[in-house]
Amino acid sequence: MQAKLTQQLVRAAQAGTTDLTITDPSLLGFELRIRPSGTKTWVFRYRVNGGPQRRLRLGCFPGLPAEEARKLALAAAADVAKGIDVQARKEAAKAEAIRQRSSTLRVFIEDRYEPWASSYLRTCKFQIKRIRSDFRAWLDMPLGSIDTALVEKWRGERLADGNQPVTINRNLQRLHALMTKAIEWGVLDQHPFAVRPLETDRTGRVRYLEEDEEQQLRDALIAREDLRRRERDSFNQWRVARDKPVLPRRDETYVDHLKPIVLVALNTGMRRGELFHVKWTDVNLKTGWVTIAGRTSKNKQTRRVPLNREALAVLESWRKQSAANTASPYVFPGEGNRPLTTITKAWRTVRKAAGLSDFHFHDLRHHFASRLVQSGVDLNTVRELLGHADLHMVLRYAHLAPGGLASAVEKVARVVAEAPKVPDRKAA
Repeated sequence: MQAKLTQQLVRAAQAGTTDLTITDPSLLGFELRIRPSGTKTWVFRYRVNGGPQRRLRLGCFPGLPAEEARKLALAAAADVAKGIDVQARKEAAKAEAIRQRSSTLRVFIEDRYEPWASSYLRTCKFQIKRIRSDFRAWLDMPLGSIDTALVEKWRGERLADGNQPVTINRNLQRLHALMTKAIEWGVLDQHPFAVRPLETDRTGRVRYLEEDEEQQLRDALIAREDLRRRERDSFNQWRVARDKPVLPRRDETYVDHLKPIVLVALNTGMRRGELFHVKWTDVNLKTGWVTIAGRTSKNKQTRRVPLNREALAVLESWRKQSAANTASPYVFPGEGNRPLTTITKAWRTVRKAAGLSDFHFHDLRHHFASRLVQSGVDLNTVRELLGHADLHMVLRYAHLAPGGLASAVEKVARVVAEAPKVPDRKAA
């Protein structure tokens, strides 16, 4: 049916049992489609450069009056004459609007980044928690609006609050990695911010135990075990007095996993996460080696660490004890035969009892490396034992080597002392 599409005609047009199309001969491609339900839709039909026919939905009557629909059709016809595919442009604009609405930091984390991280990042829960905490003010902002100026302001505020540059850099690295994934997945076209890391002390932390401190730590571990045994005995006496069944006495070598974990860390330099995930199939007690699987290592590279006499003795005793108590494949199992996840509370208690200040569990790794270097082990061997990719991370221990920096300074002192004296001109 053909007729000029006026407001009166469209209002009077009635729906039939099938779709009805009214074409306006005064404007090529301008149509009104009436559904049997009574819905009246404005449509502009067109071709771009002789291509396939396409249809652009302009809107519905009466929300969009006839004259307004005609103006939209005329504008679309003008764009088509320029070779513009108006329907494709509309679809692209709609997709962009959807992308903008769904690409806030919060939604991107929940819908895309966290599901990916749970499969590929071993520390997923911690990383996601830190991003949500450190950038909580930005969670409802579109990813693309988190630009350089905003990041610089955030960084300046953190510095003013006394945060360390290394901590600020690490926080921004997490956000930077998230943005990189957004680009890879097509959510962003380009990285929204670019800032250089703050200058930090590249030497890194080197905190190891002096001989008396190490003995204090060992004594605290023994004292903790003795205390827990006495507590069990006291509790059993209380139960006996009340005609209750007693619990097993703690007569085994270790009351729990803390002491063996600390001693193995002291003697192998293994990271906490590596200790938590090592399995008995990775430990060869006959040859005295433990294999750190690449899937659990920080740099994703498998390495083999020899066990010295103390580490080997600890693991042999722990193997006999744990084999009788659990069928878990992990050396230090957590709940449900899954890997252990934390020892923070127990470790802090022992550290406090030992009187160790500014000493973290990771410093046991520094202690291991420092003792190696002090014993004359070359830095490359230390690198291999620690599992570092290059020497950069172990150079922090170079000053501990026998005949190292202090020896070099002493050589200068000897040269000065042995140098011939210059005659005193006044005396001459």
